[in-house]
Amino acid sequence: MGVLERSHLTIIREVAREGSLTAAGMRLNLTQPALSHAIRKIEQQLGVKIWRREGRSLVLNQAGEWLLALANRLLPQFELAESRLEQFANGGPGTLRIGMECHPCYQWLLKVVSPYLERWPKVDVDVRQKFQFGGIGALFSNEIDIVVTPDPLYKPGLKFTPVFDYELVLAVGPEHPLRNEKFVLPEQLAGETLITYPVPSERLDIYTQFLQPAGIGPRQQKQIETTDIMLVMVAHGRGVAALPRWLVEEYAPRFDLCPVKLGKKGIAKQIFLGCRETDEEVRYLQDFIEFAALPSLVT
Repeated sequence: MGVLERSHLTIIREVAREGSLTAAGMRLNLTQPALSHAIRKIEQQLGVKIWRREGRSLVLNQAGEWLLALANRLLPQFELAESRLEQFANGGPGTLRIGMECHPCYQWLLKVVSPYLERWPKVDVDVRQKFQFGGIGALFSNEIDIVVTPDPLYKPGLKFTPVFDYELVLAVGPEHPLRNEKFVLPEQLAGETLITYPVPSERLDIYTQFLQPAGIGPRQQKQIETTDIMLVMVAHGRGVAALPRWLVEEYAPRFDLCPVKLGKKGIAKQIFLGCRETDEEVRYLQDFIEFAALPSLVT
């Protein structure tokens, strides 16, 4: 059996990630024939089959899946190490990688990132939404440096800092019968179409903290990725959505929306920034967290 090389893991990861040799080759700066040759060479060098053919696609077998898991653990650590070394060589910071587990927080994040980049002219910012292992796993595997989340998962080695409080409310359109209510009860949403981000219901507060405890479900759920389209749908009577009050109020003049309290007491939430404890001494990272917590940045 030959020696497993980092380049092998990189090829395995990119072919699995892109789903086709053509797309993976573009990511790796290889032609499709060159990539096909590299794949055959890997199997010959390691003495084990990694892929099987299903029609025109290459699918990882058991050995390949094990190597892919290894690649997803090791390659981000190599990439982080190289990034850190490059920073040292260039005499300054590099890229701050932010993972988002809070879809409606992009508008808030823009208010943080713009002045932060002015404060740190040698730092770039990269925002990621899709993770191999979820936000917490992405921190542990060094895919990201900071995770923005309303639901911190406290684990050894991680630190979470609350940066602002908000209230989750129901966004309704101009003609909606609930528009003038002081608050809504779960049963009032039983006949509604609930518009949400494409997130599992067990991670949506409107379900876990409002509907499910009452044994209620909406008539229908529609998933939409972008906030603007979601609120246009709400404004045109296609459904209702649960969003932060500050976000609904920011969009209200444009779309004639109204925020309605969820339950008599409302639903209070916080946004947290999580990082690895080993990065607590990284000044530009900690400065981002401190800067993000400034009250002036909260809408």
